[in-house]
Amino acid sequence: MKTFKCGNFELLDCGGGRRLERIGNETFVRQAPQAVFSPAASGLWEEADHLFDKDRGWSSSTAKDIDESPCILPDFEYGDIKMELRLSENGQIGIYPEQKENWDWLSSKIAADPREHRILNGFAYTGGSSLVCAAAAKKGLVCHLDASKSAVNWARSNRERAGLPEDSVRFIVDDISAFLEREIRRQNSYTGLILDPPAFGRAKGGKTWRLKRDLPGLMKLCSRVMDKDPSFLLLSCHDPEVSKEDLAGYCCSVLRVPAAEIETLDLVLSSEKGNSLPNGIAARWYRS
Repeated sequence: MKTFKCGNFELLDCGGGRRLERIGNETFVRQAPQAVFSPAASGLWEEADHLFDKDRGWSSSTAKDIDESPCILPDFEYGDIKMELRLSENGQIGIYPEQKENWDWLSSKIAADPREHRILNGFAYTGGSSLVCAAAAKKGLVCHLDASKSAVNWARSNRERAGLPEDSVRFIVDDISAFLEREIRRQNSYTGLILDPPAFGRAKGGKTWRLKRDLPGLMKLCSRVMDKDPSFLLLSCHDPEVSKEDLAGYCCSVLRVPAAEIETLDLVLSSEKGNSLPNGIAARWYRS
């Protein structure tokens, strides 16, 4: 397998429930529960700049206390897009580089499509897919939707970092199902949908999200906001209980196209000297 590169990101190794990554000149060790095997490049781990522990949080070689002396982190770079990295309390840093193959796909397809795009990115987090679409589209608007206000504010900051026009992305904090139900009543539709739902999540008011339980209902709502002449649908997830065939089936139900038209893929981070990291699956379709 060829070495995975995404801008200035590189996976160095993974194993023992952790991953070792380099972004710019900084290295990060953080959780990777799917890496149940042993690390392959043990000599690379000892001098990591930033280390996350689920009990103690982040520690850094450049700051004794992350809360009191925050580190100056490099930006993550994908083409001309720059995104801010942060050491979050849950061990996240604000990027999902395993989406690179989908970002490349979105960028090339949208850039070659002269239509005016109306794109909804649900579970949009810090905005990688939103920014890629906004940068590629000649006309149209990207709707960036997430239930987390902090994630949406982070995405706003990334839009500014990327130098994209203020009116290229519309940012919304909302529960995706509630938002889609309102869009159905408003008779609004989208030419493109991007969804990367978590396996489990919590929202205000005690509501929970469980992928196996809630995704079928969400896809029914999506089928009602999908434009009659759609451009694309991209659905990815990180739940081992969901298969690529499951995702393809959901796409078929929204688009009303045969399964043969749906492309499926594994999202894998590969490493030159270490182990590869399986990091989810995806199903996608673009109008031919």
